[in-house]
Amino acid sequence: MTRKKLKEWVIPTLGLIVMCGAILLYYILGNMINYNLVPDDIYVTNTLVDDDNTVEVQKEVEKKAIKPFNNNEVTISKYYYQSTDEEAKQQQSLIKYENIYMPNTGILYSSDNEFEILSVLDGKVTSMKEDEILGNIIEIEHTNGLITIYQSVKDVKVKTGDIVKQGDIIALSGSNKLENEKDNCLHFETYKDGSLINPEEFYNLTLSN
Repeated sequence: MTRKKLKEWVIPTLGLIVMCGAILLYYILGNMINYNLVPDDIYVTNTLVDDDNTVEVQKEVEKKAIKPFNNNEVTISKYYYQSTDEEAKQQQSLIKYENIYMPNTGILYSSDNEFEILSVLDGKVTSMKEDEILGNIIEIEHTNGLITIYQSVKDVKVKTGDIVKQGDIIALSGSNKLENEKDNCLHFETYKDGSLINPEEFYNLTLSN
């Protein structure tokens, strides 16, 4: 009776052990085969996919205004009038029209030759008109509460509502009725938050787009 009971217990146990061993061996061999089938550069591929799906965050770019021309022959005929300037410079900042002297609200640029008028910053053309004294006038609105006005120009290249980029040619130098002024000139005004500022200070402003 003892031998018969022993055989009944040993055989199922051995069978169970063999089965477990077979399963374990199958699992180990399966993992080894799968590992060998994985390309060495799979991690590089995944990285490239992730980079392609990454949304780039646009950073604020600091820039400065350029002058409204790129011609070295252009000079300043009349400066922006400031009460704090020396008397000699104040004299150079007065505009004369029909024997009337007026403080200059911008800078009057002149040249013996025709020159191109450039947009000093990205912006939108908000107004165009013609003045009896200063001729054709272009107004451009920029970000940060800035407005630039280009007076005494001709052959205007833009119209109201146009979007312009910094450096775009918007007109050519023209003329006005101010006394002792050349035929190729630009009267340039700049505003910050509705107030006039000296264009030469305007050029030094650091702006964020």
